Amino acid sequence: MRFAKVLLGVAFVATFSLLGSVTASAAHVAPATGTGNPSCEGGLKIEPVTSGTKGGIVTLNVTGSTFSFTTVGDFLVTSVVVKGGPGYNLYSYPAPGVTSDTGLHAPANLKSGGFYGLSHLCFFGDDKKVPDPK
Repeated sequence: MRFAKVLLGVAFVATFSLLGSVTASAAHVAPATGTGNPSCEGGLKIEPVTSGTKGGIVTLNVTGSTFSFTTVGDFLVTSVVVKGGPGYNLYSYPAPGVTSDTGLHAPANLKSGGFYGLSHLCFFGDDKKVPDPK
C-alpha cells in the first residue's frame, strides 16, 4: 500500500512537471549578440516598435529602450531578434517556446551607457528560420 502511494506521488509530480513545461511562460534568457541586419523571413517583423497587439499573435509593452511581450492565443515564441544600432540581440527560447518574456532590449551602446534604441523586432514561432548570430 505504501509503495502504491509513493508511486502515485511520483507519477503526479512527473505529470505536473511535464504539463508545466508544455505551457512555459517567461524564460528570461540571455541574448546572443550579432552585427548587421538579420532577415525576418519566416517571422513577424515589427517596425516601428510600439506598444500594442501586433500581427494578431503578440502584444508588446514598450518602455523606453526595453519591452516585454505576451502571446495571443496558443502561439509560442521560439526566438526574438531585437535590432538596434549596428547590431542585434537574439533571444532563443527552449522548446516548445514561451508565451511571454520581459526586459528584452537591443545591444548595449557603450557610448551612452544604455541600450541602442529599438529599430525593429522579429518574432519566430518555429526553429526553421532562426538567424544565426554573426
